[in-house]
Amino acid sequence: MAISSGKSQSAPHSVIKTLNASAPPLDFSFKNLATLSAVADSLDEEPRKGTKLKEGYSEVVTAVRYNNNSISDLSDLVPSITALVSCPNAISWLDFSFNDIQQLDDVLLEFPNLTTLYLHGNQIQSLTELKRLSGLTNLRTLTLHGNPLESLDGYRQFVLGTLPSLKQLDFSSVTKQDRRDAENWKKLCSKRMKMSKKAKSSD
Repeated sequence: MAISSGKSQSAPHSVIKTLNASAPPLDFSFKNLATLSAVADSLDEEPRKGTKLKEGYSEVVTAVRYNNNSISDLSDLVPSITALVSCPNAISWLDFSFNDIQQLDDVLLEFPNLTTLYLHGNQIQSLTELKRLSGLTNLRTLTLHGNPLESLDGYRQFVLGTLPSLKQLDFSSVTKQDRRDAENWKKLCSKRMKMSKKAKSSD
């Protein structure tokens, strides 16, 4: 299936689905990248298949690998991807595993068709960072294991309570029991919060 000039960032969802597997992932893993702005400099002299699409090119890139680098800041994600692909809105799979990310960024919300996000092996410490992902309503697969937050009490319940659309977390399928546990955890946290506010108001 051919697409037009490929400059539009608002490809219809049906088109994205049709072309979802037509182009291989862009692979910037093991490039010793410290910033996303350095991605363009890491390209081979000959453009690899799936890079900036020329007019009439029929494949759409939907996946990008940034894993196993030293990236700590995601704020340049949009310019990085728009410099590489013709339809950023089609991105559905991002791999940032094994980097130095400590904080997430609202810039991820610029990719509404994102279904898979790998963040394992980073330095994310706070569970509240995951609230930034709540706007990704199509997100189905998320990895966070190997981050400091994994050891926090109620980790899995918090993640699933915050991101109820997930089907898989840390390469483990989300079960009905997981969802019940997450719902009970939310109720317990809400109760504790109310009790805490009540105690403060009575002081």
